[in-house]
Amino acid sequence: MSKPSQVELTVSNRTIIRVIVMILGTLIAIRVFIEISHALALVGISLFLAIALNPVIDRITKHLRIKSRAAATGVAYLCVLTILVSMFLVIIPPLVSQTGNFVSTLPETVQQIKKPDTSVGRLISRYKLEDNVDTLSNTLRDKVRNLPQPVLSNAGRIGSTVLSLIAVLVMTFMMIVEGPKWLDRFWRLQPKAKREHSQRIARQMYNVITGYVNGQLVVASIAAFFALLAMLITSNILNVSVNAVGLAGVVCLTGLIPMFGNAAGSIIVVAVCALTSLPLAVIMAIFFMVYQQIENMTIQPVVQARKSELTPLLVFIAALIGLSFGGLLGAIVAIPAAGCLKVLTNDYYRSQIAKHA
Repeated sequence: MSKPSQVELTVSNRTIIRVIVMILGTLIAIRVFIEISHALALVGISLFLAIALNPVIDRITKHLRIKSRAAATGVAYLCVLTILVSMFLVIIPPLVSQTGNFVSTLPETVQQIKKPDTSVGRLISRYKLEDNVDTLSNTLRDKVRNLPQPVLSNAGRIGSTVLSLIAVLVMTFMMIVEGPKWLDRFWRLQPKAKREHSQRIARQMYNVITGYVNGQLVVASIAAFFALLAMLITSNILNVSVNAVGLAGVVCLTGLIPMFGNAAGSIIVVAVCALTSLPLAVIMAIFFMVYQQIENMTIQPVVQARKSELTPLLVFIAALIGLSFGGLLGAIVAIPAAGCLKVLTNDYYRSQIAKHA
């Protein structure tokens, strides 16, 4: 029986040094990426907003006959800012007033509930929950009164968020204004043989992103309309006063977040309604639970599937994956990113078929 042959492997010092340098380079690159990840996220958000707003800028330039893209972008910014400021002016003052009234009347409300001639009062008396109700009332009142303290303690974080928002708005403005020049220079650098094909793919991806934005606006508008209708009908039946238009605006804004935005909006609306009327809050909570199920299973997937050329199942999966990886921002970007990936996949698939044809 022959002895097994032995293999001797020799690694040169140069190879070892290369491996060490590659490992160190990779670690440094990862560290640098982590350090600039926030800045890259802001750039990505700005690019997404610039692409989404570009059709609006083109329409403003065409209809108002404005030759300067900077002026057209300024008009668009002014319109959006006016809408947002108007909505905040409609929402914030009544909300502050309702919160103050709720805090001031909380002890009286608790005493009314504890009366033995009411069903809730009899239930409290039967199970001897008077002390627990008083403790809960005092705790809620103290927490509501101390709401400004967390705001002051997180002032630095709020300031950082405001600075990031300003940076995104400035970069988006610059990208919209300078974007056509960048694209023109980029396409000039491309080989003529591949330029037409690359431009076609870029147009398809551009249509996916703009279609997604339009689709999400449609979904948010539908949600806001039905929420407004529900609040107007319910408040009239219960004979209570509520800022239905302002709260519908909140639903519209939060509805821009795919799949999960209306859930956040519904929580805000129900909380504000609870400050005015508990029955109104309960009815609106039931309405939102029913509507969100209908929207998530029908309206949202169908609209976005048509706009992004994805199936409803892929839209749902993309939103879930984006939410798990990048939170709300990931959920917003995931669907157009999946649509762009589909464009690239289809192009690769067609090229492979053409090669083997």
